[in-house]
Amino acid sequence: MISFSWLYLESSRGGRVLSCLDLRSLFVSTIFLVSCIGCGSNANTMPITPGQTYSLSGQVTPTSAGSGATETLSGAASGTTTADTSGNYSFTSLSNGSYAVTPSEAGYGFTPTSQAVTINGANVTGVNFTAAATPVTYTISGTITPASVGSGAMVTLSGAASANTTADANGSFSFMSLSKGTYTITPTSSTATFSPTSQNVTISSANVSGVSFTATASANVIFFDDFTGSALDLTAWTVISRHGEYAQDETECNTPQQVSVANGLLTITTAVGPATCGDFNTDGSVRHAPSSWSYITGDIQWKTLNFTYGTLTYRAQFPAQATGLWPAVWLLGANCQNTNPFTADVGYDTCPSINSPNYVEIDTTECDLNNWCQLALANYANTGSGGQSFPTCGYAVDTNFHTYTVTWTANAITVLLDGQSTGCSYTSPQWTIPSTPMFVIIQTQTGGAGGTPNNALLPATFNVDFVKVTQP
Repeated sequence: MISFSWLYLESSRGGRVLSCLDLRSLFVSTIFLVSCIGCGSNANTMPITPGQTYSLSGQVTPTSAGSGATETLSGAASGTTTADTSGNYSFTSLSNGSYAVTPSEAGYGFTPTSQAVTINGANVTGVNFTAAATPVTYTISGTITPASVGSGAMVTLSGAASANTTADANGSFSFMSLSKGTYTITPTSSTATFSPTSQNVTISSANVSGVSFTATASANVIFFDDFTGSALDLTAWTVISRHGEYAQDETECNTPQQVSVANGLLTITTAVGPATCGDFNTDGSVRHAPSSWSYITGDIQWKTLNFTYGTLTYRAQFPAQATGLWPAVWLLGANCQNTNPFTADVGYDTCPSINSPNYVEIDTTECDLNNWCQLALANYANTGSGGQSFPTCGYAVDTNFHTYTVTWTANAITVLLDGQSTGCSYTSPQWTIPSTPMFVIIQTQTGGAGGTPNNALLPATFNVDFVKVTQP
């Protein structure tokens, strides 16, 4: 470093001698050319430029797409600019720092979608992107009414493209990402007929809505709940408040606050505890003394309704398998309907033990360590293949909403997922099909066959859009 002793500053007001320290202070805000006198042999005349700024530039190609594209700058500074007719763009007056550049233009996608850029003492060039036209697509949507009949119906799209979907709790359906063309929409259901039977729809340059159908029930709707309002219908459902089943090593407390209804959905939320709970005898006395458990969750069952044979349809969104939870929609013999709100113990009061010929259970969608998920049949009167009394059949379930259709007849039990076969069914005479009344349970359990939950992914939810039961 040069050791300054004195500087002579020439100015329009005449010369005076300044100390080097004085001059350094002056240089903080002003650029000067100075002659160093007596500052050593290395003294010379030098420019000083504080507050240096830089530019960042690039190009979007091909120019037919890049021209007019918007580039957005974020990070140490923010702003937008528009590429010129050659696809070139730039940002100026930037300080050192980290930035990101993101291009956008209606009807185009970009590669890469964004780029990180660091400015460190120099301009940055060549921050380039490639644009590609994205096809314009459209949506066809409609409704099947009344919802109590139309919900769960499979709707088929044919013509310029093919697809299937199912009507939700409101009877609504939609097909997205469609190109221009002519299509045919056809609803089908084993429990309803439709007017018209199908409709032709042409997409020219806009979405098409209002493709409506009227459903006429060909079976009796004995139960329908689309979870409207802000609370569960307690004339139809009982909310369980007790520990899970002790005999299968469950680790949860079922608490009413984990069951909610909002925005047309039933939601069961499972979270990390601890919580304290036990269970009860049917006279209200304590059966298992309260103790602390690791998780809290929800469990509901039909209050008084049960049925023998029919079609159970529900639209649901199961939690991720990685949560390690044990969610299920299932049917249990009506001889356990009065005891289940008090205790999950079987072999108690009117509820037979699990190995009794009078105990029946159909797990229509049960997700645990065995399968994610499965159709399971517990019928200890079963004399079927290999003498199995609790066979399981796995079918894949993800975290999207799906419609499950379970048909239970005297001769068979089958499960469809979004109107398509899961490959899972039990048929007579190979399997003894339950023939006694059963009731619906919706719950999430922890521990036991569910394994140990992943606390990092909790709380997690199990959502149900509607539940419907029809009989011939």
